[in-house]
Amino acid sequence: MGFVKTLSAALAVAVLMGSAPAEARFGKRSRPSTSDAKDSDDRDDGRKEHRATPVGRASDAPVRSSVRASGAGLGWFDVLFISGPASYHRRARAEVPRGQRAPRPAPLVHLNLQGNSFGDVGGALDLFMALDGQRWGMDARVSGLSLEPDDGSSDRDRLTLLDAHLTLSPWSTERGRFRMEAGIASAHAPDAIFVGPSLAASLEACLGPSPFDVEARIQVVPFPHRQVDMQAGLALHLGALNLRGGWRTLFLSDGGHLDGVVHSDSFTGPYLGLGLSF
Repeated sequence: MGFVKTLSAALAVAVLMGSAPAEARFGKRSRPSTSDAKDSDDRDDGRKEHRATPVGRASDAPVRSSVRASGAGLGWFDVLFISGPASYHRRARAEVPRGQRAPRPAPLVHLNLQGNSFGDVGGALDLFMALDGQRWGMDARVSGLSLEPDDGSSDRDRLTLLDAHLTLSPWSTERGRFRMEAGIASAHAPDAIFVGPSLAASLEACLGPSPFDVEARIQVVPFPHRQVDMQAGLALHLGALNLRGGWRTLFLSDGGHLDGVVHSDSFTGPYLGLGLSF
């Protein structure tokens, strides 16, 4: 039951990361204020790293802090997981006479839509499409985030995350699939655009003879910005239709490339989704 341990570990990490407050908006220039100027005068070590501070406590950071983590709310629709070939495997297995090997699965095309809620912080809407062969494949996705402003303005902050990956499946059977992914990712923030390498891994496995699959995925962008995107949940396969639900945690940091101050955000909350595989 290796996939159960993997799912448990992913969920535990997601909860731990989501429980910590994060700082002023990723990729957004510092907006000076009176309190910020005073804090800046009091600093004598010359460092410009913006660290998270719990709500209700004073901060020595040069930028006003803002809570960017929440675990409340409802999701809308899904996408971020690659629609597994599990339903195809089940059908193929059922059609093969006893004693014969199930046919190798044909390439599968997946189209998905996912909605994420980050409580009163905001939410995200994701789209992606993927192609799965027996071993090789590809996927491309876009995630649009709409967030409450952190500087008291009336306009909402919007972030767009894009990535494109080639995928390799070292394990692909009628019971599920494990993928290793590599490609390129970009983050479009209010005051900057970051482009860097992206690595990911995903797992999906059948839960016995039921129509449910367990799914988990993690994506990491190490530089120039830092991005960690994790989610885990269950998928219900109804023929070509896939219904999904689970939990997502997203961490973003600009590494201080924008104005010498590290701006980071952490978002967490449930997601719901809808997909088609054919």
